[in-house]
Amino acid sequence: MDAEQFDRIIQDAIQGEIEARDFYAAAADRVEAPAVKEIFARLSKEEDGHRHRLQTIKSDPMAKMEFQKVEDFGVAEEQDWPKLSLEMSPAEALQLSIKKEQAAMENYQTLASSIENAELKKVFVELSEMERGHKVYLEKLFINVAYPEAW
Repeated sequence: MDAEQFDRIIQDAIQGEIEARDFYAAAADRVEAPAVKEIFARLSKEEDGHRHRLQTIKSDPMAKMEFQKVEDFGVAEEQDWPKLSLEMSPAEALQLSIKKEQAAMENYQTLASSIENAELKKVFVELSEMERGHKVYLEKLFINVAYPEAW
């Protein structure tokens, strides 16, 4: 992968984080339930943090970046994509958010598998882990909201 390809991939990833941030901010504005509003508003801020990390990577591809490895519950793989709506329940909001984090995680995994340079591959593996961490966090919230009998 040459520098131009790397720059284009990172720029696309930055754009994806901007789109995710804007989606979550718009979702927070659209829904009525306070708990759902809070979930989406927080996710919007987190996506902006992802954007900042990617901008750091763009300017310094070898910037140290490590995320805690977490065990994936696989909840997203068992859930459908709910549609964003004004009447969305907290469980549906979490389902949608989990699916979006899963898609981002899988995108970074695909990018990592396409790179031969070990140092650059590690960048995308770590970005995938960042998204997995958010997915797992949201899955834990989802389990508590959708299946309160589990706790």
